[in-house]
Amino acid sequence: MGNVRARTKRFSTLSAIALALGLLATAGPPATAASQPTPSIDGVPYVGAEMRRQYNYDYYGCRNPDGSGDGIKLEWLRNGVPLPAGRQGDTLRILPEDQGSRISLRVYPLTPGEPGCPTGTQLSAETRPIKASSRAMGWTGRGNFEPLARTDDGRLILYPRTYTYSKGACEGACPTYRGTWDEPVQVGQGWNIFTIVFSPGDFDGDGFNDLLATDSAGRLFLYPGDGEGGWLARQQVGQGWNVFNAIVGPGDFNGDGTNDVLARNAAGDLYLYPGDGEGGWLSPSKVGQGWQVMNKIITAGDMNGDGPVEIYARDPGGRLFLYPANGTGGWNQSSLISSGWGAFSDIAGLGSFGHSRYNDLAAINGNGDLVTYSSGASTAVLWGPYGPIGQGWNVFRELL
Repeated sequence: MGNVRARTKRFSTLSAIALALGLLATAGPPATAASQPTPSIDGVPYVGAEMRRQYNYDYYGCRNPDGSGDGIKLEWLRNGVPLPAGRQGDTLRILPEDQGSRISLRVYPLTPGEPGCPTGTQLSAETRPIKASSRAMGWTGRGNFEPLARTDDGRLILYPRTYTYSKGACEGACPTYRGTWDEPVQVGQGWNIFTIVFSPGDFDGDGFNDLLATDSAGRLFLYPGDGEGGWLARQQVGQGWNVFNAIVGPGDFNGDGTNDVLARNAAGDLYLYPGDGEGGWLSPSKVGQGWQVMNKIITAGDMNGDGPVEIYARDPGGRLFLYPANGTGGWNQSSLISSGWGAFSDIAGLGSFGHSRYNDLAAINGNGDLVTYSSGASTAVLWGPYGPIGQGWNVFRELL
């Protein structure tokens, strides 16, 4: 981790915060009446996510005739068709019915010809097809970074987090996000009967994130999330899974929009079990070998916002490797990130602590501090550690 920290010191605090929030923008003059800017969407294309207009200065000088507020109106479209009036507003919550579709944003002036306002109507590019909710969307239906952890005595503790969205930082124009921890809550007990517990994201297609767990007999159980931090009745969705010593939920590994599972056996063979989006399975396939040399497989989701997911793996020497998925069920070139990661008792991908389009890695260090690492738009390096964002986390057996 030494070179990671050294690189981090080269950035100012302001730049690091801006990068983590994904809010870096290039300033420019206010729009003229003849300009035709192209709006951009900020947010991730997953069920449960929140879409917003990415702030830039193109609309900075556009005001209502009385000088108040933004003089523009936003209109959200799905596959080119405006969404119902009840779903219009400054932000758009992505619903299960949106999965597989593409979202775009139309911007037009409330008063055409008003000084500083663009003329006509501007349309953003469409998002990638919306995927099933990933682990990064959290547990309370708000699309938030929300750690869930298991204690040695089998309790599940949820740490909900609230993000407040405001447009007041730049005279009513550019957004800010303020995150605060809610009170932690116990959402389960008796989970020490399970050998492996992990989240695949939304596995049954209802829009809420779920847990999967294996017992010593090899039975695999689905615990559907209820979207409020709790669970619906469990279902058995597999057996014979005790042949695997590591099972993880990478998100959508094969690019079909639904969430999948990766499982490693004692020989080091890695198998993909594609989810069918309804709580069941498609045909498995072998996607790797030699993974027995790793003592930790870490599923980070989409770290850099390019669509395919990233997998990290740690070896017994504490070296961390990146294995980027290619989005069609295979891999791009792997790389060594850095060493020193053996100092962490656990490492997990829990989403974006800064509520940006870029996911983070969360880790528990030897002092019990919860810290984060971010890659931004590039996965070649990890910047951090940031924080601590929590203390006393060494009471937990693992992050889920």
